[in-house]
Amino acid sequence: MGRVNVEALARVDDPFVRHQLDHSGVEAVWRHDDALVVQGGRPRHDAAGPVFTAFGPANTLAPLMAEVADEAAAAYRVTVVAHAAAHLPSKWRHRDPHCWHWMLTRSLPPDPGLPVEEVDAADEVQALLDVAQPDAHARPGTPGIESWLGVRERGALLAVGALLRQPDGTGHLRAVSVHPAHRGRGLGRGLSAALTRRALDGGPGVATLGVYTDNVPALATYTSLGYTTGHTFVSGPVS
Repeated sequence: MGRVNVEALARVDDPFVRHQLDHSGVEAVWRHDDALVVQGGRPRHDAAGPVFTAFGPANTLAPLMAEVADEAAAAYRVTVVAHAAAHLPSKWRHRDPHCWHWMLTRSLPPDPGLPVEEVDAADEVQALLDVAQPDAHARPGTPGIESWLGVRERGALLAVGALLRQPDGTGHLRAVSVHPAHRGRGLGRGLSAALTRRALDGGPGVATLGVYTDNVPALATYTSLGYTTGHTFVSGPVS
């Protein structure tokens, strides 16, 4: 149990490690059997300090997290697999935690069945996000975003979402949002299908996304498009 070389991540057979972590941005790695704690490697542009991600079986992850919490720099934000969240050391207890699924697919969804277009006007995207998803972390100008796609009706932007390219080429869906007055019409599903098709076109042929576990409509949409859950995490700033 203890700290290992960052290069060891290349030998870890886990899709989250392969497709979500930016290995060039990893600052340190600790390992205990199948449990891992990684410092860095995830772009949190609002982070004011070290960010840690911890996953693996609870029985081996719990002592590893305790060791890292004592050894490493004070954490600003921690993401841990949900089944081990109860074992977080006291130094890593969350303030305002959120539970979410990291999902992925390699299956091409059907044609979206509605007109989806590139959206280049940052002010339009901002205005829709402010109404539909004001807490969205992805915004115009967020590093790594390849494109914004949207759905219009009579010129008005009703739905929008971003495609971010991970360092390995994986396409990651961000900030998929539908104007509240136009929900229930299938716009989110069609837009998500178009984003997924774009995500799969290039790189390793994998599309990923994160969604809160209590967002039942979004989960139903993504499941219907072929996404499955790779990990369920609890994330939040440290209290």
